[in-house]
Amino acid sequence: LMHRHNGVCFVDFACSAPYVKIDIHPEDEEAYLDAIFFSPHKFLGGPGTSGVLVFNKKLYKNMVPDNPGGGTVSWTNPWGEHKYIDNIEDREDGGTPGFLQVIKTALAIKLKEQMGIANILEREHEIVDYVFEALGTIPNLNILAGQHKDRLGVISFYIDGLHFNLGVKLLNDRFGIQTRGGCSCAGTYGHFLLHVDKETSHQLTDKITAGELFDKPGWIRMSIHPTTTNDEIRYVCDSIRSVAENFPEWSKDYIYDKCTNEFLHANAKPSEKEMVMNWFSM
Repeated sequence: LMHRHNGVCFVDFACSAPYVKIDIHPEDEEAYLDAIFFSPHKFLGGPGTSGVLVFNKKLYKNMVPDNPGGGTVSWTNPWGEHKYIDNIEDREDGGTPGFLQVIKTALAIKLKEQMGIANILEREHEIVDYVFEALGTIPNLNILAGQHKDRLGVISFYIDGLHFNLGVKLLNDRFGIQTRGGCSCAGTYGHFLLHVDKETSHQLTDKITAGELFDKPGWIRMSIHPTTTNDEIRYVCDSIRSVAENFPEWSKDYIYDKCTNEFLHANAKPSEKEMVMNWFSM
């Protein structure tokens, strides 16, 4: 449909690339993708890799590379004349290439292929079914877009009366589980998930602009990989249940930082940043 109306189709595989098949040139000739991009650091074994952009050459119109540098020209002379390399990848990759990052990216993709996409998705669905059933029995927990179970192993939720960043802190400090709190770089979509109308949105954004962050909407996001064991999944769900049941009491151990919208344990040691700043206050 986009191509029929002279549009271009860019697809962001940042979240799904480690788990799904990516086909830029499907059998339907009109359904080709003009460009895709993803972050290999989300692959198993991927931390420390570089981002990947794949696009149709016909889209490339640059006369000058975005970052001219060493290795982007065929020749130069003393009279200001030069010629950039014709190969797009080379001319857009000035300086020393990230050899290790690229090699690691290739290995992470190869590992995904060895695992098998069908196996990955089958395990993802097993995990999601279990998590939905377990979290669905927690009365004060709400799964966002809970009507959609056909998804990857990414589940976002909120607990009534619990600030999302405090929930993240409790899961980390008491159970060693790392999750993310906030709107997951999806503030606009969050309006629909949390049913925030225009008037409420403006009230919230006015507070945020004024530096009052406590009421900023958000949720807790957990991600489960196909290699996660059943015991680990049960532990995560049981831990979330414990937080939902006990956070009114456990929250007494934490102090809210209005500057960062985060929570610090009352007995926490000063951060490295605070220690350094204290040097200049003596």
